[in-house]
Amino acid sequence: MEYKIHTLHRGKFIWILLGGLFAVGYILSFFELRELIKIIALLFCIPAIMFLGAKLSYQDSAWTIDGNRLIIEKAGRTSEVAIDQIEYIKNHMRSGGNLLAIYRKGKSTPMRVWRNKLFVNTDQFDELTARLRELGIEFVIA
Repeated sequence: MEYKIHTLHRGKFIWILLGGLFAVGYILSFFELRELIKIIALLFCIPAIMFLGAKLSYQDSAWTIDGNRLIIEKAGRTSEVAIDQIEYIKNHMRSGGNLLAIYRKGKSTPMRVWRNKLFVNTDQFDELTARLRELGIEFVIA
């Protein structure tokens, strides 16, 4: 079974967000306006910069459960994990999405995937989590 999940490249999103805020602030510094007006203008730019960041760093991913394997295809790369090797999945819920950390038995570093909920339609995340729970994988809410 294949599930489509909206994901982001975290680093690219943060660079676009912070770079956009600094660029707008820098441009506003050249105008002869009161500081309060500049701050309000910068605050009104935040949603547009977030929209731009979410659109430019968007990555569609396909999560496939094939027998005893979880296959994650994202940005031309494929990661494969045996279901019986997954110790648990930690779900860090955020307002703009979820940071999923997949902890594997015998590995200290988790595999991380950032799910995006900003400016996109609903994906199949709920169906994926329900299926993984059916397979006996524990989800920890963080």
